[in-house]
Amino acid sequence: MSGKKVNYVYVSGENLRQLEEEFAAGITHELGDWSSSSTIVTTSPGDVNVTFFIYRRAHIMMSHGVADKNYLLRPDELGGLEVNKYRTVCVPGPWMKRKLLAHPGVELSEQQIKIVGWPRIDKLLAEQARQRTLSVPDAPTEGKKIKVLWAPTHGAANAKHVVSSYPSFLGYEEKLKELFDYDSSLHPNVRPSKTPTFQKLIDADVVIADRGTMVYEAWALGKPVIFPSWLIKKGNIKTCPGSAENHIFQEKIGLHARSFEELIGMIYTATKPDATVEAFMEDYLPAATHGKSYKLLANAVQEIWASNDLRIKKKVKAPEASLKA
Repeated sequence: MSGKKVNYVYVSGENLRQLEEEFAAGITHELGDWSSSSTIVTTSPGDVNVTFFIYRRAHIMMSHGVADKNYLLRPDELGGLEVNKYRTVCVPGPWMKRKLLAHPGVELSEQQIKIVGWPRIDKLLAEQARQRTLSVPDAPTEGKKIKVLWAPTHGAANAKHVVSSYPSFLGYEEKLKELFDYDSSLHPNVRPSKTPTFQKLIDADVVIADRGTMVYEAWALGKPVIFPSWLIKKGNIKTCPGSAENHIFQEKIGLHARSFEELIGMIYTATKPDATVEAFMEDYLPAATHGKSYKLLANAVQEIWASNDLRIKKKVKAPEASLKA
């Protein structure tokens, strides 16, 4: 062991623990001979501390999801922004970095905001490539149904605006099962299994989604995403102004179905993301980061250690609701 240490500051709940552990293992692997540990909520003195949730203290923060949702602009109790307490903030691409640097409340410098891509994309793309090498060339497609995956984000029951198609889209499932090879993957917040969606996403030909991580992962895998806009457009335009998701709905990036009938038609004709989606994704989650995310995150950890300054900014008391993360 080199004496260099990294600690992962986890949330107190179990809801996304598998995701935290996946990220931690990937970063630690790239750090080589570093020792690693994890703590619940609290930091570990003398280590480089990393977290994936905005309300935790740490040196480095990367959001547990790749969607924007204005997550990195959440306020603290003193009227500032939680993001300012970190030494380094990791974002998926230039789009998010520009947004943070342009915000008047963000105190971070350009050097403190690192573009690292999205680590789960690396794993998804690698598995997709592996499975394609195993597939039978020129396999007959006649009679095969289109594989459709509905993968909604979670929505608060008392939310002012509807941004998630769950649970209202449940009423359309029977028809989709008749027409297509249909499956669903609800958000971990609303299903017993907390395992992040993986194989179902790789297998899908078309993804129906709302505004969460699944939108970006599907697009990065080259899969068309259809938004059930007749259910969620109004809410997504009114929610999180300035966010990437707000931008997607305002500018109609991707396929936006105005009715269930139109959604059916889009499923039959959609084959891949169009040029507008590809241009947006290259800015939001650039291909240059694919396969390199954990290495880029490890570089950020090593930079903090090399600074010889492991002080962590004092954090104001988190709002009670944030403890549920």
